Amino acid sequence: MKNLMIALVLLLAAPLAHTAEKAGIHLDEQITAENGEVLLLNGVGLREKFWVDIYVGSLYLVNKNSNVAEILSTSNAFRLQMDFVYKEVANEKLLKAWRDGFEKNQEKNTLVALKSRTEQFYSYFASNAVKGDQFILDYLPGIGTKVIKNKKLLGVIPGEDFKNALLEIWLGNFPADSGLKKGLLGL
Repeated sequence: MKNLMIALVLLLAAPLAHTAEKAGIHLDEQITAENGEVLLLNGVGLREKFWVDIYVGSLYLVNKNSNVAEILSTSNAFRLQMDFVYKEVANEKLLKAWRDGFEKNQEKNTLVALKSRTEQFYSYFASNAVKGDQFILDYLPGIGTKVIKNKKLLGVIPGEDFKNALLEIWLGNFPADSGLKKGLLGL
């Protein structure tokens, strides 16, 4: 009977062995992108503001990598996922954070080239983010970056240049949160 109980516990725990957890958010260690590429959980971190947890960020890549230049130079699929854990973030604050992230990490000429696409991106954040909301940014080569909120596709933004500028919000020289950057890079 004791062996049966141990076997049952191990059997039930087996699916949990393939997940990571941060601030109560459970994340799969690997996922499959829409184009069939298997993406590995590269890293997980918390976006914090004044010691308050805002969201859990996770980065999935084809190959685990902590080198930002290498990550930006690959044209494979990736996923950046944000799971909000704070009760509510006003859309004005989200928009300000997006704008600041792009502006701090890009040259003026790059911002001009990306203007219509960043404006399209901003339009997807017209409402507040509340605890439990999940935003997924899925990059698919040849298609672009899919913006998904709570499993609903909001739109697709083309261009590898947009993909890189978006990733640099978290991984660039002036990241939104240095602790989150380290977490996403698996450091």
